[in-house]
Amino acid sequence: MEYKYKVTIKVFTMLLIALIGIPAYFISGGSWQMALLFTLYGCLTNALSQIAYHRWLCHDQFVPHIVGRIAMLYSIVISANGNPIHYVYSHLNHHKNADSDKDTHNPKELGFFKMWLGWYNTPTDYISMRFLLKKRDVVFISKHYWKLYALITAMHFVITPWLVVWQAFNFTHMWLALNWLNFAAHDGKAIRLGGFSNIWMMGEGCHDIHHKFANRLDMSRDDLTDWAGKYYIPLLLARK
Repeated sequence: MEYKYKVTIKVFTMLLIALIGIPAYFISGGSWQMALLFTLYGCLTNALSQIAYHRWLCHDQFVPHIVGRIAMLYSIVISANGNPIHYVYSHLNHHKNADSDKDTHNPKELGFFKMWLGWYNTPTDYISMRFLLKKRDVVFISKHYWKLYALITAMHFVITPWLVVWQAFNFTHMWLALNWLNFAAHDGKAIRLGGFSNIWMMGEGCHDIHHKFANRLDMSRDDLTDWAGKYYIPLLLARK
């Protein structure tokens, strides 16, 4: 089976679990307080995973301290977004070939629905991955990604089966947001998404600046909505 169809199966499986599980939770008497706690847990790990995948591993925008490194690696696994080495290779191909027929997710070619399905183009250009292969913990997670994901899912299930439902829900809204960003920020040229959109994307909406200066942590020094680059990452994850 082609990889993109495996992604589609994952997307629909997570969506189905969330659509059935969340109403079942409330019907069975689940509290709003616990639902909010599960959601906040998911939002935090989603944020950490995307900072890890994109800003740390793809573009080396900062060096994490040990606590931040462990938190990001855990969040990568729980995100269900896949093998980090594959992610980095695909994303760097996107930067090299943005908005061309070799772009891994050109919205003009694919449209939003195919992007949401995970029908990305297979990256073809050579990208040296030596910088990433030096990170042995990342290599280990890449090698054993889905085994580790299954282990954490089992741990969640032991704590409470409802955590597994929210695990699926948190993947679902993260996947929607990521594909919306990649779709909206590329209309033939990299553009900027401002206001709430940029807050939601933790500064990732400053996409025009990012494509010009991919290694810059503070994606927009003039845009206060880039709170991740200005405050969150330097405070919680980065060491000089």
